[in-house]
Amino acid sequence: MMRGADRWARARRVPAAALCGVLLALLWTPGAHGESWPSTADEVKLGARIAKQIESQYKLVTDAAQVARLAHVGEAIARVVERRDLVYHFQIIDSNVVNAFSIPGGWVYVTEGMLKFVRTDHELAAVLAHELTHVNHRHYYVQEERARHMTPAVLLAAALSVLARSAVPLMGVQLAAQGVMSDYQRDLEQDADLTGMMYLTKTPYSPVAMLTLMEHLADVGRLSGQPQDMGIYQDHPKPEQRVIYIKAALQRLGVPIVRRIPEGYLAITLDPQNAAEGQPVTIRVDGEPVITLGASAYGVPAPARAQAIAANLDAFFDRDPAPFDVRAVNVASRWSIIGGERDLFDITPQDAAFARTTPEALAQDVRFRLSRVIAAAPYNRKY
Repeated sequence: MMRGADRWARARRVPAAALCGVLLALLWTPGAHGESWPSTADEVKLGARIAKQIESQYKLVTDAAQVARLAHVGEAIARVVERRDLVYHFQIIDSNVVNAFSIPGGWVYVTEGMLKFVRTDHELAAVLAHELTHVNHRHYYVQEERARHMTPAVLLAAALSVLARSAVPLMGVQLAAQGVMSDYQRDLEQDADLTGMMYLTKTPYSPVAMLTLMEHLADVGRLSGQPQDMGIYQDHPKPEQRVIYIKAALQRLGVPIVRRIPEGYLAITLDPQNAAEGQPVTIRVDGEPVITLGASAYGVPAPARAQAIAANLDAFFDRDPAPFDVRAVNVASRWSIIGGERDLFDITPQDAAFARTTPEALAQDVRFRLSRVIAAAPYNRKY
């Protein structure tokens, strides 16, 4: 289960409560499934029962755009998971709680709050990859088997200790189970994080998104002052711990830790995206116009030049540059935009003529615009 923090931590029980009611009955039924996991058919039947109960108690979001977004990202992850014997279902729960959870048989639920919390589809893919790991590795049956080996006395003692300070007795029972099993469940959450990250490497989405998502959760937790030794962290590793082991795994794999793609900053777009050969093209960064190319130069039409400039900017932005890394320089009567040590592009006489200004004035204007969007990037804003 992927959980949020801050004010959402207190409300996380909303979508989880329906799931809890069904699973607790299974969890504490000795010998419910013998020593082996149920068949896929039985698992799907169980999941359908749980899904029916959840969907009878909580409203699902039917907005076409949100549903299509979740399905598109979910299908990309489902194509690379190990289990091909399941049909995966992705649903949105109408709740501002930042949460996501999976149930047996291939159902994954994401709250509307989580859809707002993730900053890009890359981070949404990380959430879904985490949840599909739970399904693919049958973590719910692993938890059930572990709980079945606990003595009734231990379970009762845990329940009483939690109920003594719980304002919501039914949730107290759930938290008691989580508290007793916390050490066991943390390894399953780590498996979901790291396996989910590996799933992402096989998709168009960045595996660094698993890291940026956890960093975001950690930041929210620090800002909120939410205690991390109880509540949602009883059965989950703390976000700071998750950041450490996810970052280490990325480094072992040799994956460059480039945050701008999954976090969605310094995004480069061409307007229009598919311009005709003689059509002007505006290069935008985070929606802000940087330069408009309206003429061919050196025999290269404006759309092709815009693509080349965008590629240079993309490589430059991956370094998380500072505003002062952008310079406008004049060498041999030619004005160029330099990013760090990289020659990003030249300001040609044709560009200046189209902008109705001089090459120097246009170069300085472009330098200012690039510096401004870089200064607005999150890693610069926080300082």
